[in-house]
Amino acid sequence: MTPVFGHHTEGYFQIEIMGKDFPDGPTEHAIAFGVSGVALLLMAYGAYAFVRDLFRWRRRRRAVS
Repeated sequence: MTPVFGHHTEGYFQIEIMGKDFPDGPTEHAIAFGVSGVALLLMAYGAYAFVRDLFRWRRRRRAVS
């Protein structure tokens, strides 16, 4: 659960760009929220696709019978 929070991303990667640490506080949170958002979208689509395919499978099964 640690990677969900932006203030923990510093433990995963830390680089320096033009003498300044990257990512800084706000950027860390933006990265964490972006990654979390993408993960949630992919999970939601997976659930939708599962239900959609289940209904298609049931419909085809009835048509064959």
